Amino acid sequence: MRTALLVCLVAALVPLRAQDKSPGYPAYEKANTLFVAQKFPECLKAIDQALRLDPKLVPALTLKAKVAMAQNSFEVARQALERAIKTDSSAWYAHFLYGLQFYLQNEMQSALGPLETARRLNPRESGPVLYLGYTSESLGRLEQAVSLYREAIRLERASGKPQVETLLVSARLLLLLGRLEESEQLIQDALELDPKSRDARFENARLLMKSGEPAQAAREGELALGLPAGVTADRQILYLLVRAYRAAGQENRASERAERLRALDP
Repeated sequence: MRTALLVCLVAALVPLRAQDKSPGYPAYEKANTLFVAQKFPECLKAIDQALRLDPKLVPALTLKAKVAMAQNSFEVARQALERAIKTDSSAWYAHFLYGLQFYLQNEMQSALGPLETARRLNPRESGPVLYLGYTSESLGRLEQAVSLYREAIRLERASGKPQVETLLVSARLLLLLGRLEESEQLIQDALELDPKSRDARFENARLLMKSGEPAQAAREGELALGLPAGVTADRQILYLLVRAYRAAGQENRASERAERLRALDP
């Protein structure tokens, strides 16, 4: 999951200025391609080559940090990012990754400062805002998290690249807070973006259960179960289906799903 997160994160598209003329830049480009392909040993060799040619090449340093984080080598990541920030304090992506590595280690208070700096340096980028939301939610600052998720959604829409998961993380928190109508709108927006999203179908089923509509919740849960894997595991869907069928008075269906759920246990 962590590797997928890091690969999917926005590439180190810092303004190149003189960096594209750096002697290490071709090796960095090769390394970036290898990173996307998740060929990490080859990627590291290319990064080392880039940094031998230009020790202050910030994109290579941030890429080194991403590889290190994917491999749980957080001290290596931290050192690379500190070098990048020392080299160019305006590099928003380096500050963002610096905050992210704290977040991934559950050091939430330490994550806040770098993420805020990244947000200030690039206010049109949704990534720092989204992770500030995650961090705030982890710290129990729920209303602040709601506001940050809303801002991340706005920024993604403004860029023409709305993301299902950003909509759903906000919908989940609003559901937790009992704000069902707001949650429903975001879930419907997610389903409009991707009708085959297992995660969106599951969240819709949870919303329907919360709204007292177990039969409809079961229907959505079955749809989710038949869709390709996402963040939501089979176990979560089956557990919801057992509850939904029982609440709807369909004991036979509940028993079937309970038996399948038990079969997943070691």
